[in-house]
Amino acid sequence: MENNRTTFLIGAGTPLDLVLPQDVIKPATAEITNDIRRAYTDYLTPDNTITIVDDIYNWLMENYPPDRSNPYVGGTPTPYIHFEHLFHVLEMLDAYSWVWSRNSKNPNLYPVFAPFTKPNIGFDPNTLRSVMDQFILRIMDIVNGYDSNIMKEQANEWYWRFYQQFAENSDFFVLNYDTTIEKSIENYEDGFEPDEIQDAFLRFNPKKLFENPNGLPTINHLHGCINYYFQSYKDLNKDIYTFLFHDLYKYPDYATVKGLMTGRGQSQPCTQSGETYYSSPIVTGLRKTDKLNCVPFDFYHANMTNCIIRNHKLVIAGYSFGDLYCNNLLERMNFLHSNQKRIVLIDFWNIPKGDRMHGGYWLSQNQGKFLCRITDCGDFDEVIRQLYKNENPRTGALYSDNGCLMVLPKGFKHAASCSDEILAFLNS
Repeated sequence: MENNRTTFLIGAGTPLDLVLPQDVIKPATAEITNDIRRAYTDYLTPDNTITIVDDIYNWLMENYPPDRSNPYVGGTPTPYIHFEHLFHVLEMLDAYSWVWSRNSKNPNLYPVFAPFTKPNIGFDPNTLRSVMDQFILRIMDIVNGYDSNIMKEQANEWYWRFYQQFAENSDFFVLNYDTTIEKSIENYEDGFEPDEIQDAFLRFNPKKLFENPNGLPTINHLHGCINYYFQSYKDLNKDIYTFLFHDLYKYPDYATVKGLMTGRGQSQPCTQSGETYYSSPIVTGLRKTDKLNCVPFDFYHANMTNCIIRNHKLVIAGYSFGDLYCNNLLERMNFLHSNQKRIVLIDFWNIPKGDRMHGGYWLSQNQGKFLCRITDCGDFDEVIRQLYKNENPRTGALYSDNGCLMVLPKGFKHAASCSDEILAFLNS
């Protein structure tokens, strides 16, 4: 039986067109990276500041290969280093530092590869965890800055109207950490339910999410949310055999979560290779698949697989194609739905009109591979030529020859004004 639901993958680029107060940091990758590079507080020695994040940035800029993917963009190529690279280095330094200092006595927390490496950057291992705590809180503060303002500005009405228009029969998989979709559509299913004892938080029940008897839109925070945190009450007896230590609960607001996070220490889980990783309300860095092994992320990932299998309609908005586990699922649309698939890609392409013959240079490697597969094209340039050949001059929407792909390349706000055209394509 045909499923008439639409799968949405919502990436970090979707809030970039929002109108925000002047004192709110824009949630762009460059803005976040600049903010987390600032010096950190040394709680052990308050007179000192910690600059390790900026040190790591400068070290990578000196040693990382420059991005030479686009010869048509002027200037000298430079390495592309952003906050997820920096957090990955912090995590790896933390995981290996206990072995380097010969303080690792537990074979379960002993990175197997550690004896074959040695550090080449000076740092204080005692301050790493504090820096990571502050690093995560800075990102969450930036997200809360726009999340708490989303419904205040009338100029942002296009944003929540878009989600309201598409809410029916939709499953939203969110890579942002915000709650803007929940605030937009209000009536939804995310699998969380009241706790039997505590009113302070909601517990996750995957049966609610998967059974969804009322057919509500579902919201799946694949990489966490600023309203998530670990268990906060002391009586663990009820959940000790039900939930894992690093499973997450849903709290009423970010202020509650920030209060719980500040000054709290928490032991960290480790990978099968013995490397510890930082478990938090949000998933960042370059080890995302390691961090999906807890509630609710593991079930949200399973639900995304389920929806890709069942739904031939897919909308991808503001996603950089940087998460390989997501890319692998998206590329199964061909295998699962063949020519029945209807895929809408919402992105921002700044391709000069005169360079569209070589427009493939403006695509990331992962995005280009996906588009080639979906459009049955041999290379990136051919994809661009084909799409612009089928451009709607009125709206700027681009179409593939096989009728399976629609691209809206002028950003999320412009795409929201084309919602009727999107609906018509998805239902074609």
